[in-house]
Amino acid sequence: MSFVGKILVVVQLVLSVLFMALAGAVFAVHTNWKTKYETQTTALDGAQKDVSNMRAELDSVKQSSQKSVDDAKAQVGQLSEQVQNLTAEMAALRKKNNEDQLELQTQVALAETKAREAVFRATEADEQRAANRALQTALDEVAAKLRQNEDERVGQKVEYENLKQQYNTDLVALAYLKKIVKRHGLETDPKIVAKLADPPPPLDGLVKEVKLDRTNSPKFVEITVGSDDGLLIGHELDVMRTGVDGKDPQYLGKIKVVQLYPDGAVCEVLRDKAKNGIIEVGDNVTTKL
Repeated sequence: MSFVGKILVVVQLVLSVLFMALAGAVFAVHTNWKTKYETQTTALDGAQKDVSNMRAELDSVKQSSQKSVDDAKAQVGQLSEQVQNLTAEMAALRKKNNEDQLELQTQVALAETKAREAVFRATEADEQRAANRALQTALDEVAAKLRQNEDERVGQKVEYENLKQQYNTDLVALAYLKKIVKRHGLETDPKIVAKLADPPPPLDGLVKEVKLDRTNSPKFVEITVGSDDGLLIGHELDVMRTGVDGKDPQYLGKIKVVQLYPDGAVCEVLRDKAKNGIIEVGDNVTTKL
């Protein structure tokens, strides 16, 4: 190897040593700066945290202070309102006291008046007691009379119950008699009975329909005159057949009204008074015979 090469090797070796030393120094410096950075970062975080805590505490103190101020203001308002209420209450009490004083004076005057009235009432009461004794005597007499009237009323009530019982018995008997009378085709209304005592009004009509019995004899007939013509149930009419084809008029007998209509009636054929012929539709009925 030449001298220059040796020198270059030595220089390279020296530079290598210097580079290694420089690298070691840089590494040492880098390690110190990193540690310092981390330390400063940690300190900065702690400081920021402290600042945040201080700010939160400051906000809490502000809120607490504001709340205290608001509470103080509200308490001042309440105290002011209480003062106003107490002032108004004091004025009302003074007014009430004045009214009570006036009322007391009025009551004293009334008490004096009532005391004088009591003396008058006592005298009046004595007089009233005397009057009451007289009234009591009169009341005793009236009570005795009332007891007598009550005894008479009880007797009359017993008599009334007896009459009522007899009346009910008579009603049952009357209903039974009416039933029997109706069964025989007689009228029970006094007004109608009174009218039946008079002869039926003069009228003429015709036989409109004939109802036969089992023996083919006329039992009921329907006629063309009714209540509008003055007929009543129970009235009797004569039945005739006028002469036709040169025949003489024929008397057929009597019929009795058993059912009424305004313009017609149903009549029962009186067999014991209808022996001269069989009644037919178209025969004449009349009350003029």
